[in-house]
Amino acid sequence: KQWYQRRVRACVIANPIHTSDITDNIDHGTGDESNAAPDRSLLTRSKGIVLMMSVSVVATVQGSIAFYLSTFPTGMFLIISGIYTFLFLSVLLSYHNLTLWNFSMKKWVASRVALAVLAAVCKTWSFQNLPIGDASALVFTAPLFTSVIARIFIGRKFTIVTVFALLSGIAGVCLITKPSFIFKDNTSEVPGYYKLVPLLAALSLGTSFIFQEKISSKVSPVTVSFYTAVLQVATGIGWSVYEGVYPLPECGLARYLLVVCGLCYTAGRICLNRALKYESAPTASILRNLDTAFAFIVQVAIFDKPAETLSVLGAVLIMMGTVSIALSKIFDVTFGIEF
Repeated sequence: KQWYQRRVRACVIANPIHTSDITDNIDHGTGDESNAAPDRSLLTRSKGIVLMMSVSVVATVQGSIAFYLSTFPTGMFLIISGIYTFLFLSVLLSYHNLTLWNFSMKKWVASRVALAVLAAVCKTWSFQNLPIGDASALVFTAPLFTSVIARIFIGRKFTIVTVFALLSGIAGVCLITKPSFIFKDNTSEVPGYYKLVPLLAALSLGTSFIFQEKISSKVSPVTVSFYTAVLQVATGIGWSVYEGVYPLPECGLARYLLVVCGLCYTAGRICLNRALKYESAPTASILRNLDTAFAFIVQVAIFDKPAETLSVLGAVLIMMGTVSIALSKIFDVTFGIEF
């Protein structure tokens, strides 16, 4: 028994276990990962899917809060939720003793942060000025942009599962949101060039995923999320100046909900940045279609929206795409078969 305990202690000393899933395996520019053998265990390969599902859950909560506080000005919503996110991330930075200046790939981080905030601004504008179905369907074409850009610039190949999940996800989003340019609804006419804004959001979001995949092993996700929160607050200030309104939320439920929204921003950004260490950018972008399925479930369960047959079919298609990705990983790890 004593010999066994000594062996266990020796193994722990030789291979220390990192208790933090936020700061482990971060290369600050001094290490070389080229000779490291990839971990192909099922647990490791499934982390990306679990993290992306967590992102969709917190994004659904955040979207529900934004819907509940829809009368609150967008600029002030961005400022207050961004300040709470800034405070939460500052605590994490201090606790894990992370640096805000001494890290590699600064230009990549700046580009990733700028693209993420641009996507958020374009997405918010689209949902305010376009029919909800049109905005949702166009914004969630991001996986298509991500896959094409990844194929052109980093040589990421298309697989059967990726193509199936991509097509089923886009089809599911369209069935749930019912965009007017597919279902021929002319009741709400908007200028055609308005639809370029959600496409710009999709392009920015897809490109930011690729940038994050490149920096995921070099920079802590907390550092990236911190700078995103700072730029979000600055954008909210500019938006509020443009709108010319600066109301503060009333005491009570509204302020508590904004605190929860700040927590959702914090958790969602860290999980997203962390997930792109385990998943490729196209796969992570496809998994973000779960936002639409979860939002549909919340609308039916909480906001008493009737469940239509096409919407249920759309949610099933999105789930099928996610299940196909999960099954492909199980087959890859268990049988060595890659689809």
